[in-house]
Amino acid sequence: MQIFHSVEFYVIIFLVAALIVGLMAMPASHGPVETDFATGRLTFDPDLTDITPRIELEALPDGTVRIIRYGLPDRLDNAATVALAINRKGFDLTIEERITPTDKALLSSECHPVNKAEFILTGLAHERYHLKYNSDTTSSFTALTFNNRPGLRSTRLFRQG
Repeated sequence: MQIFHSVEFYVIIFLVAALIVGLMAMPASHGPVETDFATGRLTFDPDLTDITPRIELEALPDGTVRIIRYGLPDRLDNAATVALAINRKGFDLTIEERITPTDKALLSSECHPVNKAEFILTGLAHERYHLKYNSDTTSSFTALTFNNRPGLRSTRLFRQG
């Protein structure tokens, strides 16, 4: 059989093998993008001395993730709102932060400064996630990869952009 010794035969076999490898390397579909919203619980920690803008993530045993946002803008008080729009596509999270200062007239006894915001993200699997966090209000962002395994913590500083 002369067919197994021809150049055309080997070229066709090579192309079929390359096609198979290409199909195997193609990423699986992540499905639709899901959007969730979270409002932060604003607090003041008198012992907090490092006001560097950053986020700290902590994986909790039930699969939820606690995000603590440090370095909030000056003159923010407990009547303000810090909220997140969370877009999830597979294991990729894109978070947009919105900071809305108060324009309400509060009594001085009701008005307290804040220096951190805490958010709880629910519905996450115990997997590895890629997270992008953007704050248009402060013109800053950060990105990281974290494992949602109970007890694991990650901290990432913001960059100006």
